[in-house]
Amino acid sequence: MKLNLKHRFPIFQTHPELTYLDSAASTQKPDTVLEKVNRFYRERYANIHRGMYTLSVQATDDYDRARKRVARFINAPSPDNLVFLRNATEGINLVAQSWGQQHLQPESNIVITIMEHHANFVPWQTLASQTGAELRIVPMTPDTLEPDLDAMDRMVDDNTALVAVTMASNVLGTVPDVDRILQLARQHGAVTLLDAAQYVPHHPLDIQSLDPDFLVFSGHKMLGPLGIGVLFSAVAVGVLQGSLTLLGFLLGDFLPMAHIDALTATGGV
Repeated sequence: MKLNLKHRFPIFQTHPELTYLDSAASTQKPDTVLEKVNRFYRERYANIHRGMYTLSVQATDDYDRARKRVARFINAPSPDNLVFLRNATEGINLVAQSWGQQHLQPESNIVITIMEHHANFVPWQTLASQTGAELRIVPMTPDTLEPDLDAMDRMVDDNTALVAVTMASNVLGTVPDVDRILQLARQHGAVTLLDAAQYVPHHPLDIQSLDPDFLVFSGHKMLGPLGIGVLFSAVAVGVLQGSLTLLGFLLGDFLPMAHIDALTATGGV
């Protein structure tokens, strides 16, 4: 059944002639999201986790409720497994500069694929340069435009500290065999990170079934506002505060409540 939802996006009222083909980069925003953000700043604005007055308590309750809804959306074991941050890119960089700096050695290697988004390529390139680790890049097969899993099987070994792959290519739309990749990584004791920014807007996600160590996605690619993203960590965030804390505060505590609230206002979460 074809749904006509164009009227739910105010930008098409402003530009009725518009045909928008750039949703892989960033989606337009439906009225529910825009109204939620506007309402928060007009009627409910307050700091979270820092005030005892009514507005602050309400904002904190909304924030915590949003975390629970996102956890249910991806079937995370607990809301405590989620860090709210600005986008998937920040989540990848956070893992690289916290977990990665603590665990990589010169003899380690990182395995990624040639089809990664820049955001899942440069942080590992930088980390390899900082730690002396080797960055191994899996090629694509020319016929399927998917990662060459035979080549990956040769590249992943007992010195592989991390395997980081996309769940759906932002350029090709290719959906790699993530289950097989995760299985290969586990056989060698490697930590895994999945870039789900292009996958989550289009496919159901059961993170407990996949069982990665880290997973990231962005709100602005799935009808949400700019400035909100999610980092899933298989170890509860409270346990990881020592490695996920920058400048003295946990990143998941300072995002605008309106952005988090609006992420859950699209009806899908």
